[in-house]
Amino acid sequence: MVWQKLALAVCLLAVWTVGHARDCGDGQIEISGQCCNTCPPGTYMEKFCSDRLQSVCSPCPTGHFSDQHHTFDRCEPCRVCQQENSEKCTATTDATCSCRSGFLCSDSICSSCEEDKCVTGEERKRIDVPSGAGLMKYSYQCEPLCSEHAYFDTRDNTCKPRIECSAYGLAERFPGNKTHNSVCDKPDMRRDDGSTSSVILGVGFVSLSVVLLLFLSYTCVKNQRKHTENRSPVRAASTNHSEFHLSKEESGLHLISQAESKDSNSLDQVHLEQVTSC
Repeated sequence: MVWQKLALAVCLLAVWTVGHARDCGDGQIEISGQCCNTCPPGTYMEKFCSDRLQSVCSPCPTGHFSDQHHTFDRCEPCRVCQQENSEKCTATTDATCSCRSGFLCSDSICSSCEEDKCVTGEERKRIDVPSGAGLMKYSYQCEPLCSEHAYFDTRDNTCKPRIECSAYGLAERFPGNKTHNSVCDKPDMRRDDGSTSSVILGVGFVSLSVVLLLFLSYTCVKNQRKHTENRSPVRAASTNHSEFHLSKEESGLHLISQAESKDSNSLDQVHLEQVTSC
């Protein structure tokens, strides 16, 4: 009997709900027995409907939004981002946050950021922790990309085994790390007792001395040639009489002397001919 009464009550409630739902149209809701219009996205309900007036909706103020039909008397405040906005807040959509390079989102909506502490050669592992209201908190751990005896080659973007210097009978200069291979000490690079350094210094000193000697010799020869060239014109001037130029008076006297000499020679020739004829 009790179950029959309960079933009848459920049926009456369903019929009543369907009847009221049919009375209100799309975008309306029943409030106090009356179908009231809901406010569309980007607005809020400033005044509720009454017997004589329908609902009054107003635009969301700056910094607020509503993304669905509702009957609330206010809009939701926009999300505040700690670093950057991927998408800015509008009247109908909330802001979307992001972090700058080198930082990571600390939750599913990226409301705050934390520094990325992982370096090259490490991979980032994210751990999700539920925190209620559909929000997911994030935490991060850095783990090596390669095994203990390998390194991450950034050029080939892959893990490679590190060289074991002892396997080749060589000393190890650098043990290698997460991103660099080991460096072995070659036999010709090992330290000696100082004899090599002494030989290098001796050869260098001898070479420097030879260069200095050649330079001094060249300088002396060059100066000697200059001195010789400066004295040569004086000797030529003192020995070559044909290059002297006489003045006009001296040239005249020289010509007269030559003429008198010719006349004297002519007279001597005539006198000699007369004596011969006698």
